Amino acid sequence: MAYEQWGIGIVGLGGIANVHLQAYRNAGLKVVGGADIAPQRVETMQAKWNLPLATTDVESLIAHPEVKIVDVTAPHFLHVREPIFRWAAQYSKALFVQKPLEQYYANALKLVRIAEEAGIPLMVNQNSVFVPGFQAMEPYLRQGAIGTPYYCQIENRNWFDVSDHPFYGKQERWVLSDMGVHHLALVVHWFGSWRSAYAIMGRDPSQKGIVGDTWNVMNIRLENGVQACVINNWCYRGHLPRPHSVEEVVIQGDKGAITGTSEEIVVVTTDPPAEVRPRFTGKWFPDAFMHAILHYIRALDAGEPYLCSGRHNLQVVALIEAGYRSAQEGREVTRAEIMRDEV
Repeated sequence: MAYEQWGIGIVGLGGIANVHLQAYRNAGLKVVGGADIAPQRVETMQAKWNLPLATTDVESLIAHPEVKIVDVTAPHFLHVREPIFRWAAQYSKALFVQKPLEQYYANALKLVRIAEEAGIPLMVNQNSVFVPGFQAMEPYLRQGAIGTPYYCQIENRNWFDVSDHPFYGKQERWVLSDMGVHHLALVVHWFGSWRSAYAIMGRDPSQKGIVGDTWNVMNIRLENGVQACVINNWCYRGHLPRPHSVEEVVIQGDKGAITGTSEEIVVVTTDPPAEVRPRFTGKWFPDAFMHAILHYIRALDAGEPYLCSGRHNLQVVALIEAGYRSAQEGREVTRAEIMRDEV
């Protein structure tokens, strides 16, 4: 397989595009060009990354014959992403979409159906699934080192005020949908389908330029009996932050536990008694982004299934939907009532 045959066109040249472009450069991938509706961003990013093609004409980039994968880093709102999806469908291009696919389940489902009806591949860049440290946890989880898992906790807390950002935090949904989605994707990836969820959330009133939630706690029941607690708190002023990308992960089984971050892991087992510190290389930024796109390209090249497909990712967006509905209505919400016929 020649990676350079899979030319990438990146749509959306805002801040996260820098991480994508660094990852692609590190991997030696072919970036055909980038597009953005803002001329200044186009000019700045072309100069910074020496893009062969940079344009405000999004359709022309997607239609470019060398573009095989459209990397969507444009904001995660339906009115922004739907035209991109329709152009990708029109020109038969694979889609690689920055998380979250959308903040609302109905909108995410619409995007997935556009890709499915056109028969084009769609992978959501849930880069948490490809973090080297989290990948290093998986053998101990899946091969029984800690016995049967029964509980997972992920906690992210820090002070993060984006009141001055033009759109980030300006919608009714924020920390759970935009940050917690990383952790919801991990829970679904590690433990499979979820059954129900209950959430509480709120907003720090001092972050006056933010409309949505700035903290939330979500409890999830999985179909296999595992229970998970996902905590995202971006209004923490205390002295012990656990900022993204070094949020803490705890997975407990009946014969041990995995504790760690994206940078350090400790596995404690009881049978036999041991304490293991797995070695791995790479960090979340930009290595997880590199691993994600390489996984996608390998699968496309081989005609094989890939992780985080659009259809599978609907479970993650459904968890977002359940969290906000639960907090608003003060009750546990089931997957069946969100996904209905899509379950």
